[in-house]
Amino acid sequence: MKWYRIKALLLKYWYLTKNRLDRLFDVIYWPLIDVFIWGFAIYFIESISEVSVLSMIMGGIILWVFIWRACQDLVVYVLEDFWSRNVYNLFTSPITSMELVASLMIFSLLRAAATFLIMWILTAVVYAFDITTLGLLPFVVSIPVLVLFGWVLGIFITALIFIFGKSIQVFAWSIVWVIQPFSCVFYPLAALPEWAQSIAILFPTTHVFENLRQSITTGTMNWPSIGYAYVVSVILLVLVSLFFQYALERAKKTGLLCRYE
Repeated sequence: MKWYRIKALLLKYWYLTKNRLDRLFDVIYWPLIDVFIWGFAIYFIESISEVSVLSMIMGGIILWVFIWRACQDLVVYVLEDFWSRNVYNLFTSPITSMELVASLMIFSLLRAAATFLIMWILTAVVYAFDITTLGLLPFVVSIPVLVLFGWVLGIFITALIFIFGKSIQVFAWSIVWVIQPFSCVFYPLAALPEWAQSIAILFPTTHVFENLRQSITTGTMNWPSIGYAYVVSVILLVLVSLFFQYALERAKKTGLLCRYE
């Protein structure tokens, strides 16, 4: 991989972002909506309950942006090349598939960090909730897993787009919300029905948010659970990267890169 080609792609995504209102909305508008809707709901729940849920739910909402942005941005910026009929030009340049994926990973991480910062400031101002009070350890442990798993989902959906075309682009926006109910972001794993628990326990995200709640209530972490989340995320990242390579080569052979479908 050549850094100057990755840097060129990052500059392209930067110009796309700053000149497109919808790309800026991704970073600012929807996170603001989330904070207000969930924040007011949390205040109502706390008014009728003796249990403080602000830290658990608001912490989950803020940390969720890392998997959300890591997944969605990775796919959407590939779709931008389909929509602008530029995907053929992209792959006739010297840029390799790994350089493309690396640039998308870096840019999605930067946008995730920007969204996180906005939500951190907003919740501190509006609800007097400072997410850093949850402790440094949950951040250090949780964020890399969420980003890795977000990239896994993003690369997987991108590979499917190179196989089936834009007809499945709806997954770019919806896949993280499909897995969110099984990730136990706002409730413990034990609250799910038994059949759902057997699915949820497989997701690395479930282990992240279970440990976040445990850290808040007991100040301890379940390290084997965290280790499972890291190992599964890394293995899946390797597998979907190979799948992406296969999908791209298939797209070149079938001519999908020229049809822009």
